[in-house]
Amino acid sequence: MTDNILISGAGTGFGLLTVQTMLGFGYTVYAGIRDPEGRNAERAASVLRYAEGTRGKAVIVDLDVLDEDACRKTVDTMMDRDGKIDAVFHNAGHLFIGYSEAFTPEQMTDAFRSNALGVHVLNRAVLPVMRAAGRGTLIYNSSGSAYVVGPFMAPYVMAKMAFDAIAEATAYEVGAFGIESVIMMPGAFTKGTSHFDNHVAPADSAVFEAYARLHPDFAQYGPGLENLFEGREQPAQAVADEVARVLALPRGQKPLRTEVDFSEWGAGVVDVVSQHETARLYGNMGLGHLIRPNIKQEAAA
Repeated sequence: MTDNILISGAGTGFGLLTVQTMLGFGYTVYAGIRDPEGRNAERAASVLRYAEGTRGKAVIVDLDVLDEDACRKTVDTMMDRDGKIDAVFHNAGHLFIGYSEAFTPEQMTDAFRSNALGVHVLNRAVLPVMRAAGRGTLIYNSSGSAYVVGPFMAPYVMAKMAFDAIAEATAYEVGAFGIESVIMMPGAFTKGTSHFDNHVAPADSAVFEAYARLHPDFAQYGPGLENLFEGREQPAQAVADEVARVLALPRGQKPLRTEVDFSEWGAGVVDVVSQHETARLYGNMGLGHLIRPNIKQEAAA
């Protein structure tokens, strides 16, 4: 039977590129798009048109990752059609750019909900199916900012750190059930997605102007990001290609983390230390087996 994958935030950016890539590999792709029969009808139709020229099959699902009912209905659709869930790509999210204090508490809450809480809501829908099957792959589109804090995007960084923590903590718990987890750490991508074009700005304009002495630094944000590439390309397609690569790896051999970074953001360097210290800590607690469970053995037990 053909492998399937559920992709959240599938209408644009990395999500859409991953939809197209996995269709090319012959997957049945459940493309999670909010309101696909309304405001995002053209995006949904575009996915279906693209699928016609591939070896795969596209199924549009109305998926708001913060809506428990929508998540459960998506799982029900996958089970009714395929009787299984092979993989999930947690990709939905929004970028926030501006001075920290100028974001209202409501905006900070929204950043956390859209970029972090949603992954937990969707996991609660898909994990019972994966646990019962003794297999499945969760892929999380995290960010280098979860390890190395970038300037002027506190709500996004806060949320991505939480997203990353949910992903890693869950990975150590579900591995015993034969479920593999991969946390992707993209660097900055200023081209190839609508991430920066559609960013959320601070709502408190008065506080924003109170930081006028930082305006020259804030104006350097965009050019500063471009400086990171030093003439190098930044193909957004590389994120989708990495999803395909890790899914093709043999069962039990997928990495906990993988970096897709043309900007030299540096998260991979921090991760070397983080993984070393995590293994040391868990080992000292007598829980080292949670770090790298024997997926094949656990699934067969």
